[in-house]
Amino acid sequence: MATKILQSNTIEIQSQHCSCIKNILVIEDSLSLLHSIKENLTKNSDIECDAVETENEAKELLLQKSYDLIILDLYLPDSSGNFIGFLIRKKQRILVITASQNEEQRHKLVSLPIVDYLYKTDHQSTINYLKNAITRLNRNKDAVVAICDDSKTARMLMKQLIMNQNLAFVEFFDGKEAFEYVVKNKHPIDLLITDVNMPKMDGFDLIRHIRLQYNFNELPILALSGSEKSSMVAQLLKTGANDYISKPLYNEEFLTRINMTLEQSRLYKENQALIEKLQAMATTDFLTKLYNRNYFFSTIKHVQAQAKRTNYQYGVIMLDIDYFKKVNDTFGHDAGDFTLVEIAKTLQEAARESDIVCRWGGEEFLILVQKSTFEELCNFARRIRLLIEKKDLVLDVDALTFHVTASIGVALGDDNIEAAISTADARLYRAKENGRNQVVCN
Repeated sequence: MATKILQSNTIEIQSQHCSCIKNILVIEDSLSLLHSIKENLTKNSDIECDAVETENEAKELLLQKSYDLIILDLYLPDSSGNFIGFLIRKKQRILVITASQNEEQRHKLVSLPIVDYLYKTDHQSTINYLKNAITRLNRNKDAVVAICDDSKTARMLMKQLIMNQNLAFVEFFDGKEAFEYVVKNKHPIDLLITDVNMPKMDGFDLIRHIRLQYNFNELPILALSGSEKSSMVAQLLKTGANDYISKPLYNEEFLTRINMTLEQSRLYKENQALIEKLQAMATTDFLTKLYNRNYFFSTIKHVQAQAKRTNYQYGVIMLDIDYFKKVNDTFGHDAGDFTLVEIAKTLQEAARESDIVCRWGGEEFLILVQKSTFEELCNFARRIRLLIEKKDLVLDVDALTFHVTASIGVALGDDNIEAAISTADARLYRAKENGRNQVVCN
């Protein structure tokens, strides 16, 4: 993946290191765990997994192919003692698993540029953690982390750790650069990591300005500071930071907080998308994508109140496709659905932005016309009738062209919307009785 230049020659998203985790090498001397890991990682997924028991076997495979992730047992029967260093120099992503809970060894591990480490317990717990880690890495490849720190050394350390998590990043020297990129130019990022003490704009001001535009879940912020003031954490959290880490950074804590913060933000966004989808399903007709009755009745009170407040009237147009059953019987139900969709498009295109077009049921439609005189309402209805009559309905299956017409009734609305709908509906049926393909206004 190429680097994406978004703002200037110096401010750009670095994403060339990000990749989908598909090819995995597992190096584990316990045959039962080795086979369990391989079986579970490849089950119901597109992951390809090679599994070996020794360091030498792994080195032979590494000469033949490349891997997106290496899962490595720390203690192998033929361990040379510098295999992790060998893998790091080859720029491999490494996830270490070990049965040893030696604290000194753990401290050395977390200081290395590895993805993660895991203490082995039972097989299923180990496998579950590995699967979650791979899922996290694959989700991370679509996220962008912004690093804001005036220390080049600090940025270098954070970049290395972030790259190992399969995250893209963009870096800034001070708060002003980050503010212009995120708030002023509205470039999307998924997490901001910012130092407190910086030139031009410090971390407090940067966080405060960002919180005027984005809430905690829309754009999470992780604050860093080397201050020993006991009030620093509380001040940053009150200003709007989601979390806080003391400097100097402790790799394991830093990465854990990054991944947890990103996951919380993802869950929030997924929930928001689900809520919006459910709201759309509750208020939108599945076939035509027009509003449905639920939406109409949830909106009409607002329309009535606005009409009363501003002293104007609104109108209701009821429309029914003529001989619709004949379309289904002659051309099939797919043609009937196609007709409904095409008529819906015609109504949407003819309506003003303020009008509300609904599928009322079956082949019947309702248009709520805001701010209209009776004459304007009738003229609009006549124009719709003519558009439908002239519309060519072309079935792609065999390029068959056919036409339909519509009968329409109109009424002006007041405080009693049910009476307006009933009047428009009665006029619609008079149009049917009078021969169809016409508008009845009174």
